[in-house]
Formats: sequence, C-alpha cells, structure tokens
Amino acid sequence: MSQEIRREAQASAPFSEIRKDPEKFRGAVVVWGGVIIETVNRQDSTAIRVLQTALDFQGRPTDLDRSEGRFIVVVDRFLDPDIFKKGRELTVGGEIAGSETHPIGEVLFVHPVVRARELKLWEQRVESPPHFCDPWFWGPPCPWGPWRRHPYWW
Repeated sequence: MSQEIRREAQASAPFSEIRKDPEKFRGAVVVWGGVIIETVNRQDSTAIRVLQTALDFQGRPTDLDRSEGRFIVVVDRFLDPDIFKKGRELTVGGEIAGSETHPIGEVLFVHPVVRARELKLWEQRVESPPHFCDPWFWGPPCPWGPWRRHPYWW
C-alpha cells in the first residue's frame, strides 16, 4: 500500500468497531487484509468476500487462523476468479462504502464494504520443510542437506 493511503487509514477506527456499524464510518479510509472466501463478478465490478485477519509490518495477512469477521472488497473492474480464488491472501486500501448482508450458514451477517483504491494479491506461501528432517539417516529430505549446494559453502 502507498504511504498516502496508509497515512489516511491511521485515523480510522479498528475493524471490530467498523464491523458493528459500517454506515457510521462511510467514507473512512482503511487498510485491511485477509483470506479470500469468494470472488464474484458483477455487471460492472467485482466483489471479493474476505475473511479478515491481522496484518504484519509489510501489510500481509498474518495469523490466518484468527479473524474478527468478514468484509467485502468492491473493485470497479473485472478480476479473474481463477486468480483471485479462495484461499489467496489479499490486502486492500480503500474507503468504507456501506454494508451488505450475506448468510453464513443459516444466519445473516452484515459485512462492511470497502471500495478498493489499492489492491495487493500476495504470492502463495511455500510450505516449510518438516521440523524433524534428518539428512543423514532415515527421515524426510531436508532442503539444507549436504547434497544441496549453497553458494556460500562451495
């Protein structure tokens, strides 16, 4: 996210407060992120439903098992749902544009809507190696084993 949008977002209320009454915060600038639940293309825009998570120092979603709720990102152009697919991490900077009500199971929930000014789709995370790897005997292979040439060692 640009410095300008980060600066504007610093004055906004936290996600938990905006989620309770999004209409009260209409026009407020926020920087939020999370994991994509669904991407739906509309006639002249794309709506992305996102499971909110905290952001790290780079603005990337972190602690993906914890959330304060869901929100919807509206982008004024077509976004391919095979790229912006379920499970991808997303950060958005934009303005609160109201709310939409959607069911989760049999219960209706109000979701804040963010009209995107900036959007960042993060590259997919690479799985880390197992914690118990053993390069010398019987165990899963280790990426740091002696058969891997490292430029500082060879």
